[in-house]
Amino acid sequence: MQIPGAIALTIAAGQATVAGNTLLVSAQPGRRLRIHYCSYNPKGDAEVGFRFGETGLIFLRNDLVARSVIAKDLKDLRFLEGGVGEALYLNQNNAVTTNWTVFYTIP
Repeated sequence: MQIPGAIALTIAAGQATVAGNTLLVSAQPGRRLRIHYCSYNPKGDAEVGFRFGETGLIFLRNDLVARSVIAKDLKDLRFLEGGVGEALYLNQNNAVTTNWTVFYTIP
């Protein structure tokens, strides 16, 4: 059910298994990706964070022990927005399996 006037969010979820960047959500050419909620849960010890673009600043970065959960609902900020055409990546320092979830829009 859609609440009148509410933003319709798209949900993406999956697993990252490599050290370095894993592409999560691609932006459309000429448009910006807006993140409204994001979370990750590594199954092993790892330093994990999100970034817009392959070399962008890593945000929500944490050094975690196995099975920790990091989640951020951006309702207080409304959204985080990447640059024009920038995709969203999960970056981790170890090749561990990490579950991730993102709620986003591409206005």
